[in-house]
Formats: sequence, C-alpha cells, structure tokens
Amino acid sequence: MIDLHTHSHFSDGTLSPTELVEQAESLFMKAIAITDHDTTSGLIEGAAAAKEKNVIFIPGIELSVEHKPGELHILGLGLTNWGNAPILQKINTNRKARNTKIIELMNLQGLNITYDDLKQLTKGTIGRPHFASWMVSNGHVKNINEAFSQYLTRGKPFYLPRETISPEEAIDFIHSTGAYAIIAHPLNIPVNFNTLLEKLDYWLSLGIDGLEVIHSGTKRNMTKRLLNYSQKKGCIITGGSDFHGKNKPNIKLGRTEKLGKITDDFFPKELIK
Repeated sequence: MIDLHTHSHFSDGTLSPTELVEQAESLFMKAIAITDHDTTSGLIEGAAAAKEKNVIFIPGIELSVEHKPGELHILGLGLTNWGNAPILQKINTNRKARNTKIIELMNLQGLNITYDDLKQLTKGTIGRPHFASWMVSNGHVKNINEAFSQYLTRGKPFYLPRETISPEEAIDFIHSTGAYAIIAHPLNIPVNFNTLLEKLDYWLSLGIDGLEVIHSGTKRNMTKRLLNYSQKKGCIITGGSDFHGKNKPNIKLGRTEKLGKITDDFFPKELIK
C-alpha cells in the first residue's frame, strides 16, 4: 500500500510530517509522499522521520495553476533540489495578499479576525481551511463544511480568487527540482470526459509526465478510463488519497474510493532513486 498525495500541518493538513510517516509505517505502507500546497517546508522533517522507519519517503509539492473552469493542481513528485525557489516566493506573496483581503472582508462583517489568529493554526501556508477552522472555533459556523458552503466557496461573501501561476511555470519549476510533474485528481476539473482528454493531451505537450489516476474522489470505473488513457500515452501513473487528517476526516491514508487500498501498482519505478 502507498500514498503519493498527502498534506501535513505545513499546509492544510493536521498531522506533522513525522506523524504522517509514523502513521504510514503503522499501516505497513511501502511509500508515502508529502505534497503540501505551494510549500516544501515539511520535507526535511518528513525525510528525517522516514530514515528511522521502514517507509520510502517521496518529497513532493502540490501547485495550483491557472485554469478555467475550476482549478488545476499539479503534483511534483521526487523533488531532489528545490532550495529557496523564487516561484514559491511569488506564489506565497500572492497567497498572503489574498488572505489579507479576506481578513478585511470578514472584519467588515464584524468577525474580528487577525492574521496572527490564522498563523496559530498552521506551521506553514495559510489557506481557506484555516479561515474555516477559525470560524468554527469562534462559533460563527457549526463545522468546516458550513464555513465553506456559506462563506468561502466561489460566489460566497468571503471568497476571493487567487492569483496563480501558469502550467508552464509549474512544470518548469518541478522539472528544475529533478521531480516529475503529475496532474492531480484530473476528474475534479469540471468538464466532460472527452474535453478532459483534450486538455490532458495539451498538458502532456507542455511537459506533464503523468496522471494521478487513483484518488479518494475517483470512482473505480473512472480510474479504469484514466488508466487506459495513461497507458496509451505512456504516462507515469500514480495514486494518492489527498489525506488531510482531521480537516477531511472521511479521507483515510492509503485509501481510495470506498476505502479500497492504493496498491503498490501505483508507485512508479521512476520514483525509486
């Protein structure tokens, strides 16, 4: 069993990198990747923890890139040389500007939230899940789902679009780190399947290396269709749960749709270095 898509408390997960690795070992998993949003802050800790465990650790990242409709996320898997990348500085400068504007919107409605309040909820990047958690803990909503559905999704009072990078920028950065660029949960993109295949063809032409064909939100029949496409195109094939800990309690580490195991078949040989 493996999991090549997880999030730690350095983005919007609730477990530390060490705790993620420990949980992976307790489940007898072969490999785990930490793919925090727009940050590599947890990778050193995760790699160090894995040295003490019988688990292969894959350094990763998840980048949000320009796309309409919806969002496109690209995983970088197998980072070996990321350093202090200017592109990540750009992303997080944009993220902070957006967060500041959301705080202003919330305070205009009398919620009395500060940036320091949010910083206490994460070790790394601040995103909408942290606004949602703050709203729950301060009694403004009953749960995180309500925070999103009523306030933080597109068209709601505290939603603002974020300034993202282009697919080309994301792919170039990932390749510069020695990693592979993988389209995350492609079926989350709100288009029909034939249109999705056209988009995948285009992204492959830009340098995308593979697809996350198995995911906690992907039904088995659609996994088969993505797998068939990937095999025809010679893509790298990966699988990940998109685990966030308590922030998404229905998603389990190493598990896919209906809690089936993500098997070693979805651990590509390219990641064994």
